[in-house]
Amino acid sequence: MPIPDLARVGAFLEEVACEHMLPFWRRLAPGDVTSKATVADPGDLVTTVDLAVERRLTEGLRALLPGSAVVGEEAAHADPRSLDALGGDGWIWIVDPLDGTRNFVEGNDRFGIMAALVRASEARAAWIHLPARRQTFFAEQGAGAFLNGARFSAEPAAGAGAPAGTIYARYMPSELRATVEARARGRLQEASDAGCSCIEYTRVARGDKDFCVYYRLLPWDHAPGALILREANGVAEHLDGTRYAPTSANQVTIVARSRDIADRVRRALSAGAGA
Repeated sequence: MPIPDLARVGAFLEEVACEHMLPFWRRLAPGDVTSKATVADPGDLVTTVDLAVERRLTEGLRALLPGSAVVGEEAAHADPRSLDALGGDGWIWIVDPLDGTRNFVEGNDRFGIMAALVRASEARAAWIHLPARRQTFFAEQGAGAFLNGARFSAEPAAGAGAPAGTIYARYMPSELRATVEARARGRLQEASDAGCSCIEYTRVARGDKDFCVYYRLLPWDHAPGALILREANGVAEHLDGTRYAPTSANQVTIVARSRDIADRVRRALSAGAGA
């Protein structure tokens, strides 16, 4: 099965955002927002926009690559068994129809659409479209990372100061969270957090932020950004040094603008642990 024209995918994401997302930005009615709270995430929200965008993406991406399957955030929330497809050999689209839903609801511009084309548990292409910022990031495995069609790469951090980034510790088990936060204190600097992966991965990939540390690894949150970051010469790997994959289980995971930053973050979080 040949992969689709990848440029068409990016254009399709932009089209969907223009038709189904931007008209509702800062114009949501109270009934457009509901809770999809779980024990793990009691503040989780979903909007009519999330659902409409995912339906349109599912239809359109399947049409662009006949025979492919789609694993979308909202469909997986309704039926977690859909995640089983990620372990197969066929072409799979991983889709986050509206990353940064809370930001979207609050009316700020930190939101986007994310998609990755995956086969054999490995991302082969990825897109992040930030509609309010008119930015589309794209990467193809082995071919580099692009922003609005221009190739880019993350610049190595200057100087030897403590790396600045965000540790998303809220989903870590309490004992692990306490350990990670204690080890980071005094060794890593805090930077402002965007509250969504589409912004964080692109900030790191462009060198606007040194790193992020994650624990919860929902594939739609990380598969697109991880490929874009790697193709921009960044790093996405677990604390033990193994590469992040769309099928990775929850664990401490470092995303960094360079190998040097990733290693420095790892040393900081492993301090006193014999590593």
